[in-house]
Amino acid sequence: MNALGIVFSYSEHENLRELTKIRTLASVPFGGKYRIIDFLLSNYVNSGIHDISIITRNNFHSLTDHLGAGKEWDLTRKIGGLRILSPFSTPGISDHNGNYLGTIDALFKSMHSIKRSRADYVILTGSNIICSINYDDVLKRHIERNADITVVYTNPREGVVIPSDAALIRMDDKERVYELAYNKEDIIRQDTPMCLGMFVLRKSLLESLVADAIAYGRFDFYHDIIQRLCGNLNILGYEHKKIYFEISSVSGYMNENMKLLDENIRKQIFEKPVYTKVKDSVPAQYCIGSKVSNSIVSDGCKIEGTVINSILSRGVIIGKGAVVKNSIILQNTEIMRNVTLDNAILDKDVIVRENRQLVGHETYPVVIEKKSII
Repeated sequence: MNALGIVFSYSEHENLRELTKIRTLASVPFGGKYRIIDFLLSNYVNSGIHDISIITRNNFHSLTDHLGAGKEWDLTRKIGGLRILSPFSTPGISDHNGNYLGTIDALFKSMHSIKRSRADYVILTGSNIICSINYDDVLKRHIERNADITVVYTNPREGVVIPSDAALIRMDDKERVYELAYNKEDIIRQDTPMCLGMFVLRKSLLESLVADAIAYGRFDFYHDIIQRLCGNLNILGYEHKKIYFEISSVSGYMNENMKLLDENIRKQIFEKPVYTKVKDSVPAQYCIGSKVSNSIVSDGCKIEGTVINSILSRGVIIGKGAVVKNSIILQNTEIMRNVTLDNAILDKDVIVRENRQLVGHETYPVVIEKKSII
């Protein structure tokens, strides 16, 4: 496919607390052995896109370590391939910390790399949405309808909570976008389509839109391009009808992970291959007396206790007599004897000593940051 994929590895509207304290959103583990970026890159690669740039902002060391040169995603190429674009400061256009002033500012400071691409089209994605999508079909529809910008949207699932600051769009009967608004508070609704943060447009148009916005001191892609220009440009919607996960809060992260325990949902998310970094770990070890039910257990785990409705990343150790329920345990964490965990999220390399109890609530799980000793 003649397209350049651009991924924003961070989100302006996320509150994952300890989980993004030392890492960017795209490198947050998800579904056991995977990270969010794995799903984003796999969508591109499965759609035939092998020219991908990742725009980073801060705390991206774990992301670069995970991706390497992009070998697992077949992105080690002489033409195209994977490029990780670290923050670039421009005199006169920056805040006092040197951070991006918005998504347009991030694109402007990465434009030297974007212009080098031979692609005619650009596909922009954020890192807070996980789904399985065929970008080839999105681009074909974009070209067939002679759209200036195609916005991928979804009609929210029944009972789903739309997070505050989510972008909502209004369209006419031909799917032309005529208004964009932000959700004011976390509410349940199905009356307004939600933008999934995925956009398709010509690279030449992106370059001109970014240059024009910067010249007038405009920095937000949603507000200063989609909302401001929807009356002038042919901005059309493309409905994503399959399941998606939205991750912007700790409770949302917990709930979306737990949905993977449903086999039907898991099959939809893994409809096409999802590639990740290969670790060559040994298989999971289930010791005599261990009990595991309705859980995802990654390779390298050793289980002597009980695991129920939980997700274990690689190398997790569950000691004898320990009970882990409704929890997410990240890589190389050790749960010692007679520990009780319920509604907890434990980051990497955590040690929980004998006889401890950590109990949270499904709406406010306990989060233990990386390398803590409890």
